[in-house]
Amino acid sequence: MVFRERLIVFCKNSIYVLSGNSIADFVIEPITRDIGCLDKFSIQEIGGDLIYLAPDGLRTIAGTEKIDDIELGTVSKPIQERIDDIGFDNLTSVVVREKSQYRLFYPETTGTEKHQLGILGTIKQSNEGQIGFQWADIVGVKPSSADSEYIGQIEVVLHGAYDGFVYQQENGNTFAGTNMEAIYRSSDLIMGDAGIRKSMQRVIANYRSEGTVNARLLLRYDYDSSDTPQPEAYTISEGAATAIYGHRRSTYGTAAYGEGGNPLVRQSVEGSGFAIAIKVNEDAGSYPFVLNGFQLEFTAGGRH
Repeated sequence: MVFRERLIVFCKNSIYVLSGNSIADFVIEPITRDIGCLDKFSIQEIGGDLIYLAPDGLRTIAGTEKIDDIELGTVSKPIQERIDDIGFDNLTSVVVREKSQYRLFYPETTGTEKHQLGILGTIKQSNEGQIGFQWADIVGVKPSSADSEYIGQIEVVLHGAYDGFVYQQENGNTFAGTNMEAIYRSSDLIMGDAGIRKSMQRVIANYRSEGTVNARLLLRYDYDSSDTPQPEAYTISEGAATAIYGHRRSTYGTAAYGEGGNPLVRQSVEGSGFAIAIKVNEDAGSYPFVLNGFQLEFTAGGRH
């Protein structure tokens, strides 16, 4: 892989770099002799670095080269369980530069498309101000190869599938006509005291969408315990997104002119528990949307 005018040579158990200007001064030097790359199709450039699949997970060249403790170069430790499940027969990867995303697919040739798995890593800033990868699962995509490139100002992401067709990702709201199921679940929140019962009053959610949204909001009490009543889902059904003049995603007739800010959902809810999580499900073919944040309003009850 060519990276910053150097040729990075990935081997099974080591990595080298070839640098220089001509045959007279070419030099090959080891980056590491302790770890290598498991599959060449996992190598991608993202965020000013190279990412690749190593025996201990996904790692970057910068982390491997500059840190003496190679363990610290691994960026996928939070999803190590997923990494351990990856097979190495049909790997393919692609980057979506507009979203700072790395996508790694590992389908089984004999399996049906809707059960195929992948992982998605997005470079984001945490609440503490640190820049790093955040991870999610991908289900239902079965590529045999993938690539992305800018055509003018538009980034086009394509993959070739085992059915002989070429598909375009990041286009439309379905998987070839089948609605995509998207799930978000927060961590279980104790609001400062796990021993106090919280009687929930309202959830205020703020989100950013590209169009009409039709999703379901659920509250999960006490770690989804079967001994605690779990209320039915509430519907999040809001209008089109705000239109911004000149923005390529603001389409005449689908965006809402003159709206201010991102939509706020103020949903009255019921139920109580010692720990609360919110869950958002969407499988109706809505436009893409991002949950910016949420606020929980409750009254404190008795101590357990």
